[in-house]
Amino acid sequence: MRLLFLLIFFIPLFGCNTSSNTKAYQNYTEAKQNYIQSILDNNRIKKIESLKTIVQCGKFLGFDISKYNKQLIQLTKQKKINKHSPLKIESNYIKIISYNPLKIKLSSKMKVKFLTLHSNNKYYKIFDIEHSKINRNFTKKIGENLFLKVAQNTKTKVRVVVYKKNKTFKIRYSTKNGYLTVSFLNQKPLTKYFKPKKIEYKAIKTSKRVIVIDPGHGGKDPGGIGWHRIKEKNIVLPIGKYLRDVLRKKGYKVYLTRDKDKFITLRNRTKFANRKKADLFISIHCNIAPKHPEVYGIETYFLSPARSKRAERVAKLENSAIGNLKTSTQKIVLNFLNKTKIIQSQKMAIDIQKNLIYGFRKHYKNVKDGGVRPAPFWVLVGTQMPAILIETGFISNKMEAKRLSNKIYQKRYAQYIANGIESYFLKNR
Repeated sequence: MRLLFLLIFFIPLFGCNTSSNTKAYQNYTEAKQNYIQSILDNNRIKKIESLKTIVQCGKFLGFDISKYNKQLIQLTKQKKINKHSPLKIESNYIKIISYNPLKIKLSSKMKVKFLTLHSNNKYYKIFDIEHSKINRNFTKKIGENLFLKVAQNTKTKVRVVVYKKNKTFKIRYSTKNGYLTVSFLNQKPLTKYFKPKKIEYKAIKTSKRVIVIDPGHGGKDPGGIGWHRIKEKNIVLPIGKYLRDVLRKKGYKVYLTRDKDKFITLRNRTKFANRKKADLFISIHCNIAPKHPEVYGIETYFLSPARSKRAERVAKLENSAIGNLKTSTQKIVLNFLNKTKIIQSQKMAIDIQKNLIYGFRKHYKNVKDGGVRPAPFWVLVGTQMPAILIETGFISNKMEAKRLSNKIYQKRYAQYIANGIESYFLKNR
């Protein structure tokens, strides 16, 4: 009876209005948002009804709804319980996790052979990975005068070559724990960012732009606790307030998800941004690595599947407020996301990271560029606008914890983020 009641209750909320293309498309987009929300709520009935609407409207509009229909079938069919766990089949394709340091995922069958070579004023470090394949051959610059070339050398062997012109170099490598890891010694990182172009602020109609700033954690949730018991929630709130003030002076409409030490759920943060019809959503956090206090750096994330272990670790910490979510559930939600929004989020993340690194290096030494990274942050899932999450630094690191606790540093942080926002709007008017 309870199940019947719930079905009767939810059915009026769904269904496709096919009286016009406009109404059908509106139902289609609303159903996709409802599906994401149903996954976060772990509501199976709402999942099914949302998918029914997506499929019905999609057919009417002539969209490709095959993946949605497949998910609907999986949810509605009776699952058979298999008492015996299936054997895990390993892929024979290598997976490159990062470039500098170089980290490659290997299967248990793969064997690595190493050799060095000097020819035509080039110095080579060569890794032959037996019983392996790669999707495509490529060459990539991974450091100053340092290059990586990966190719299918034979049908069953991938050759990974790191080389440098006119100068020898040293490496350290290992094949432990299913990874080939190569560290480059005394190698300067590839310079990413140059001086940002001067922005003509008058070219941007700031009064029509709405920005929501989200200082992470708060109240009963302190976030990370770092050096000298510094709490993340007490660092990100003043940065958020300073950023609000800077942007308002430029003419933007700016809202904070919290302006005091108050706990707000991840879901309510994104709902707030949607209610305000924001053009951008910026969540501010601090990173932490208590077992590695030497680690530091500024990182900016946009919502997408994680491509590195570090991104997965950071996302797991920030997602802990909503409990554990299965990897399969994450993939389902990420497949439903608006691809255009992901692209715009990445562009905004690049502009903000560029301005942060350039700005701080004018005043401070040892400013490490942690880069722009994709990660499945759930505080960004429900947003209907481009959204990013900034990890302002590691409060587990003494140097960065001191800087982040300093008002001048916090104000500079706000100014450089604002510069990045201006740069993004200028390029994406």
